[in-house]
Amino acid sequence: MRLPAVLTVCVLLAATSLLNGAQFSETRDLPPLKLAASELDAILMKIHSFVDAANGPAEQGSIRETVKLVVRGHEIEIPHFSLASSVAFPKEIFGFSYTYYQADKPISSVTIDLGDSSRRLSVSGESVDKVEALSNLLANEFHRHSSTLGGTSLRRVVGVSLSVALLTSLMASSAYCWNTRRYSALGMPICCALALLLVLLLPWNRLLPGFALYQRYSPFFLVRHAPDVFFLALVAAIAGIPLSYFLSRNER
Repeated sequence: MRLPAVLTVCVLLAATSLLNGAQFSETRDLPPLKLAASELDAILMKIHSFVDAANGPAEQGSIRETVKLVVRGHEIEIPHFSLASSVAFPKEIFGFSYTYYQADKPISSVTIDLGDSSRRLSVSGESVDKVEALSNLLANEFHRHSSTLGGTSLRRVVGVSLSVALLTSLMASSAYCWNTRRYSALGMPICCALALLLVLLLPWNRLLPGFALYQRYSPFFLVRHAPDVFFLALVAAIAGIPLSYFLSRNER
């Protein structure tokens, strides 16, 4: 009878030890984001405050932190914690990542990977409550700076669809004006051509990025709302196509 009891106690102790050292993780995909460097700094400082409160005092050299920035296609790695506003980079960058690691703690790791094609937030640690709390906090903070439109997939789908539709409209409206000799309807191909030029020539990767980080010396307000301005211009050009058609019919 003693052997089964000893085995049971050993199994319970092993299970308890495994549970105590278990790692819980939570990963979230984030929407398109546009932030000023100061806004990202505020989020990074909240991470530090939360982790310090959850993990307590840290031993010398037990924490590893890295910051990476993508500047003009080149990845720059900073092997320590650094605020975004303290790094000299051009007016805007389109890639940023932050990694925090401290083994065997309530919050063991925090990873933020922000780019044009994907944006991901990951938190792991030994305390499921702390992990969920930090993950929820960061998700709410980033959603405050989310953008409705942006990202590689959206640009490809919308760009191809609009290009095909506008090119077809341009050919059809040009043929209509040529066959009917209604020069009052020339507004249709003109509006089609303007809209097509907007779609083909504008730098949509800068206007509708999946992620963009702006420095304090950039024209942040104008750049941040530039997609809205160009979207309204595109809508106006497209709306001019049927409007020109109906005006030409009324003149008849």
